[in-house]
Amino acid sequence: MRVLISNDDGIFAPGIAALTKAFAAAGHEVVVAAPDSQRSAASHSLSLGKPLRVREVELEGAAHAYAISGTPADCVKLAIKKLYPQAEAVISGVNHGHNIGTDVLYSGTVAAAMEGSLMGCPAIAVSQAFNREDTYPLAAQMAVEALEKIRLCPLPPLSVLNLNYPDADEAKGLMPAPLGVLRYLDDYIPSTDESGAITYTLTGHLDPSMPIADDDYSWLMRGYATMTVLNYDMTDSEATNARKEA
Repeated sequence: MRVLISNDDGIFAPGIAALTKAFAAAGHEVVVAAPDSQRSAASHSLSLGKPLRVREVELEGAAHAYAISGTPADCVKLAIKKLYPQAEAVISGVNHGHNIGTDVLYSGTVAAAMEGSLMGCPAIAVSQAFNREDTYPLAAQMAVEALEKIRLCPLPPLSVLNLNYPDADEAKGLMPAPLGVLRYLDDYIPSTDESGAITYTLTGHLDPSMPIADDDYSWLMRGYATMTVLNYDMTDSEATNARKEA
């Protein structure tokens, strides 16, 4: 297949290198279009009215690789519209850090895949634990195998397969799981910049006391890789229809 690869960690991140090598080794034609620098938590933002700079770079395994001065969604949209309209699938990642639960709302990795889906391509987002340089190839191979399964059993229209590899040397298996609700112990830390203005920096971490249940977070904590099919439509149909009676 002709595969477009993107991410939100930047075009020279180790995760995108692992994906590119894995898909090329599996016989796919690979083109990369990714941000020219870190764009984590960009969500599905687009650079409206702002020119995008495109620079071609060398990336092992890629027929072409484009560093773009925009968001992850910009990169996929521009690539399919202009740079690589032949794309037959979009793969985003491998993200440095899991994209699970409520975090998918902020994720540029998930947004890049979702943009591909909105433009008619089967799409996968793949992420892994922080500080595990050794598991990028394993997460990338999981994405290669997932694409083969999607070819045999297509995803619903306008949806993304969200994959997460656990903080483990070897996953115990691949578990279908719904999104969890993540709870953070976070705060905005004030400081004063050089001009004397007060600034606030968001810091924090996941609450380790979150209960273990049957969601994506919980199965990752148990050592399983997870897969969740995400859809762009966040409509609560029951609540929406109930408003007719209000």
